[in-house]
Amino acid sequence: MTVAQLPLHLPQGFLHTTLEALVWLPIVAKVVLGLTVILLLWRLVRFSILPLFRPSEPQEYPYWTPFFGHLFAFFQDSDKLLARGRIYCGNTRDPFAVNIGGSKLYVLTKASDVAEAYRNIRTLSFNVFVQEMLKTAGNSPFCVHAMYDPLPADKPGFPNPSSKPLATLARDMHLQQLYPGKYLDLLGQDFNRIFDRHLHVENILRTCTYAQARDGSNSAVMPLMVWCSDVFTRAGQEAYFGPLLEKIDPDMTWKFLDFDELSYQIQFQYPKWLSSKMHKVKEALVADLMVYFDTPQEQRHGDAWFVKAMEDEMRALKLSTYDMSVMMVTIYWGINTNTRKAAFWMLTYLLHDSELYDALVAEIQPAFAEGATTPNAQYLLESCTRLNAAWDETIRMSAFSASVRHVTEDTVIGGKLLRKGSRLMIPYRQLHFDESIFGSDVQEFKSERFLKDKSLTRGGSWRPFGGGTTQCPGRFAAKQVVISFVATLLKRFHVQLDGPQRFPEGQLGKPVLGIMASKGELQVMITPRKV
Repeated sequence: MTVAQLPLHLPQGFLHTTLEALVWLPIVAKVVLGLTVILLLWRLVRFSILPLFRPSEPQEYPYWTPFFGHLFAFFQDSDKLLARGRIYCGNTRDPFAVNIGGSKLYVLTKASDVAEAYRNIRTLSFNVFVQEMLKTAGNSPFCVHAMYDPLPADKPGFPNPSSKPLATLARDMHLQQLYPGKYLDLLGQDFNRIFDRHLHVENILRTCTYAQARDGSNSAVMPLMVWCSDVFTRAGQEAYFGPLLEKIDPDMTWKFLDFDELSYQIQFQYPKWLSSKMHKVKEALVADLMVYFDTPQEQRHGDAWFVKAMEDEMRALKLSTYDMSVMMVTIYWGINTNTRKAAFWMLTYLLHDSELYDALVAEIQPAFAEGATTPNAQYLLESCTRLNAAWDETIRMSAFSASVRHVTEDTVIGGKLLRKGSRLMIPYRQLHFDESIFGSDVQEFKSERFLKDKSLTRGGSWRPFGGGTTQCPGRFAAKQVVISFVATLLKRFHVQLDGPQRFPEGQLGKPVLGIMASKGELQVMITPRKV
């Protein structure tokens, strides 16, 4: 039979046969088929038809699960999800949108768009996001309101000529503590004193239960991530709060590490019934700080200037001891969440690059004056170019934070209309892996890229510490503290992997305040150098 001889009634017969078959389908199959048709129609309308009527809005990355959107993919590996979304939307780096649990999230991955967003403090609000975080952390409505209520310009205490609320003024206070100058010098000296005390094999074996002596030698073997976390959290706690917190609770730093693993639940405002474990350990930290604040100031010694200054400002607002302690937990969190991970990643990369390791051992020697046990921080920062490049590349590779803004009014960014009521996200890792800026080898650790092109850290694609009015005030302190620790470690010890091990994989599922965590561990062995 030729095509011309086919019966004209075939379509009608085919339709009749199909309908007859559908009638006899089991009820479950009918339901599944009906839902599939509805889903296909919904997706067609949602992502193909409706966008035709909204050409000025960012393209949305499609999904198959209404309401949930890309929720599960986001928490499994948000970086991969956003990279897929960017590529799906043409890889132009124009603003695009993803749906996370029913909420639209606009994503910026172009440096010029990010700069535009940072300049817009009128219709893009960071304060709304922080206020929600404070409520999730447990602060009372009175506290949140008081923290954001403008203060008189002539108030006593820290100068406030612009009548800022304490939530904003606190950042200015932290800048005074952490920017290069007298207070940072004192803080750096405290960290160096603590590192100097700790970095001896006998002290490590005595104070670190996870460290083991290597038989037949004076070496110590330990898990690098655990060690860095222990050392830096204890150092940060003592440098900021003095020795009292450890006396109140010798296990407080370990409780913080448990909290830090779950702290993303505060960032994403998990309800209490989904975050009970996080709240339990958070309340333990709050309880320790309440004892701390109930101790008269004159009985507290060795703390950083910022702590008592911030306490005085909070007491002036008549905040309860509980609210003050919750606020200080968030500050404790910011102090200790990133340095430990930055040190881990920097040492991890060095231990997998013998040429760079040897170069840094030689480069840091002049930073230690004759008879000195701690380095000259200024020499490290100004004269050790390879050490600084290694730091820059480490945080380029490991920075995993994102800045979030609430869109309070319809706003145009990058030529696209962002609708009021949505959220805007700036994922810095997407900027740091831009091949047009950092080269085709962006997935590899190559610190020399920062030696060859010193402008890389001054461009708009370099955002390891955020930007605009919310740029991290601790960026100078974090760098100084970490490279001082690394320099002291390399000066005193030969550091090596304890046998062949896989390079640890970064934890790209949980959102963090700065540096990504590691999924794996490295066992390292340190051996004192012969003088």
